[in-house]
Amino acid sequence: MLLEASTWLDAQAARSAKTMLAEVNRRLAAGRLSITREDAQMLAEHRAEALADAERVEFGAPAVVELAEAIAGSTRLSQTNVAEVLAELQGAFYAIRHELPVDVPDEEIAEALRGCLDAWGDAVEVASIPTDEVMRFSAEYMRMAEAEACGEYRIVDDEGHAYTFDPAEWDYDEQADGWDGERWVDDGID
Repeated sequence: MLLEASTWLDAQAARSAKTMLAEVNRRLAAGRLSITREDAQMLAEHRAEALADAERVEFGAPAVVELAEAIAGSTRLSQTNVAEVLAELQGAFYAIRHELPVDVPDEEIAEALRGCLDAWGDAVEVASIPTDEVMRFSAEYMRMAEAEACGEYRIVDDEGHAYTFDPAEWDYDEQADGWDGERWVDDGID
């Protein structure tokens, strides 16, 4: 029995919505909030639209799961508006993700969106704010932006850990030992 692509995709979307429902509710439990099955279906549909608009593909957990954890304790959320807020912030998340380099973690974007939500209180307004203004609410993002402005180098390893190197702290010495103890300068010997 062969399935048509649309039938298979519809089945995948239904499983995705069910999984999303459980995970989002687990994350929202910290704020004593929850979403319904219909809310999860709506969020899955908004996710598909937002990804299509941003021309992106997402692997792994949907961004709404990270957003749910970030905003669970916000005073701007209530049981009556949680699904709508998540839908708006999810769209904003994918738009921001599209504009930022891949080495900016999703957690930083979610943290910044939470900061904006707490400051402005309206998810629709937050979704209309330019990326650079939103990201000012992420402490780590701002620290890295300041480091880049000062000439620091940033390296991110395979596990996502970021390391910075500030050339201002580097002692430049032409006579410093090199690899395995050899000298950088040939000591005038030809």
